[in-house]
Amino acid sequence: MMIFYLVRHGQTDWNLETRLQGHANIPMNADGILQMNNLADKMAGIGLKVDAMISSPLDRAGESARIIADKIGFTGDIITDPAFIERDFGKLEGVDWNSGVDFEDPQYGVEGYEALCERAGKALHKYSFSKDARVMIVSHGAFLTALRDVLSDYKMNYWDREYPIIQGNALCVEVEEGKEAGFRILFPV
Repeated sequence: MMIFYLVRHGQTDWNLETRLQGHANIPMNADGILQMNNLADKMAGIGLKVDAMISSPLDRAGESARIIADKIGFTGDIITDPAFIERDFGKLEGVDWNSGVDFEDPQYGVEGYEALCERAGKALHKYSFSKDARVMIVSHGAFLTALRDVLSDYKMNYWDREYPIIQGNALCVEVEEGKEAGFRILFPV
């Protein structure tokens, strides 16, 4: 069985302000660094090991991946892959996400949901992992939500909140050939 750990980067000031970040390279704030250290400590506490780590190229994801790698004793290379970057929010970057703006309105130039899912699927499938690999992907809320949808064979929709992508936690996805993917929040609160 292949296991994916989907980890959203730690909090940034823009997260705190509920602003869309997209491709903007906003760093983690002190609380975000603390979130990642706490998560990494929990992972180390259960002896979590991974065979591969892939990170978005944005600083907030890369730093999150390095914190976790250090604490769980991952000594391999963290793969930094631009295909794992956050959703492109176009003209809406920096805008309050609660503003009720329609992301699908072409005037804003936001990467559409279907395009995001297609990118997430292509990003994942360009790697060949053994069927019992444990892979950690450190990225962003919208991208990881799309990846979760891809891993569920689109049985979950983008707005499904049963298995959310939460800062300071990880979504564990178990994939076995011929079976439906299993999902669980790694550290239930």
